[in-house]
Amino acid sequence: MWRMIMRSPLCLLVLVLALLSAPATARAEPLTVGLVIPQSDQFKLLGDHVREAFTVWDADNPGVFGDIVEGDDGCTAESGVDAAAAMSEAGVDIVVGFLCTESLAAALPILSEDRIPVMTLTVRADIIGEEAARLGWRLFRLAPRAGSEAEIAADAIFRFWADKPFALIEDGAISGRELVEAIRAILEDRSLKPAFVDNYRPGQATQPSLVRRLKAAGVTRVFVGGDRSDLSVIAQEAEHQGVALRFMGGDALNAPAAEHPLPDGTIAVLAAGAVHGPEAESAREAFARHDMIAEGLRVPAFAAAQILGAVANRLDYGETDLGDLLTGATFSTALGPVTFDANGERREPGFVLAIQKDGSFTRLSVEDAARLSAETQ
Repeated sequence: MWRMIMRSPLCLLVLVLALLSAPATARAEPLTVGLVIPQSDQFKLLGDHVREAFTVWDADNPGVFGDIVEGDDGCTAESGVDAAAAMSEAGVDIVVGFLCTESLAAALPILSEDRIPVMTLTVRADIIGEEAARLGWRLFRLAPRAGSEAEIAADAIFRFWADKPFALIEDGAISGRELVEAIRAILEDRSLKPAFVDNYRPGQATQPSLVRRLKAAGVTRVFVGGDRSDLSVIAQEAEHQGVALRFMGGDALNAPAAEHPLPDGTIAVLAAGAVHGPEAESAREAFARHDMIAEGLRVPAFAAAQILGAVANRLDYGETDLGDLLTGATFSTALGPVTFDANGERREPGFVLAIQKDGSFTRLSVEDAARLSAETQ
């Protein structure tokens, strides 16, 4: 960048007049964005998705972003500290990334001290948001909050299974157990209790005893707090024993197909980025122009770029705090509407209902919901 020192009074007067006559919405410089993403090992593909999404958006919207500075998210506290220091030294306006809780938690105090907001695409743990609110960290969570998964699931059970004998089962892992317990608590607050609650041993080739227990309990609907492969085995065993069951599960069902397919009609509570709605059409078209598919973290990262692009267009000389501009406004994105509250949490749940059809999940349509509601009556 060239720098010129203005020494004559005439030049100074011209400069002052130019500044006074400039439009109030003019930006001094484009937005400088930091991307802290995995550069190697098992999560490198996700880091590539984030980089590609920003590259695609930037290509279609030149001049909005200035430098895009990359840092390495090694998913450890040490790498979080190192990346935060590097971002502060680079003078970025905002950081997107920190895909792991450990690195995010270590980086937030450092970046918040320098008033640099952080937008995470993946970290869902409720505790990180609670700590950010308590300590004044500048965190904005584009990822769905973990607790909203249980809220969406409980609402779906109440809407579609309220008059059916249903079971809540989980695989004994912390994630499965906490999800099922949260659903159970929400339902009991609404005076709806499951007919059967149980756990099962995950990773089995068959589940005969579990299905026999479900049959003995007389249930017809089952929420499975576990992996896709386990649900497919349970469904296969139910079919083998002639037990008619309908299934629902959480975001763990967003996984590669197992040996046994999931039965059509299986309902899942999935992150909005996993099953695209019509709002993602522009993102899909943008990726297609660059011979890419809108998959993985590409769509959430594209949504982050859309949000930052909208914010950059609102920055001016008197209003340059990104945190203030991110808070309260509703942004139209490839994930749908996004609104951050005063603590940087999304007001929208970030999860959607999907249904298995012909081997893949699609968003639950109005017609699907009407059919499921009719089955309840």
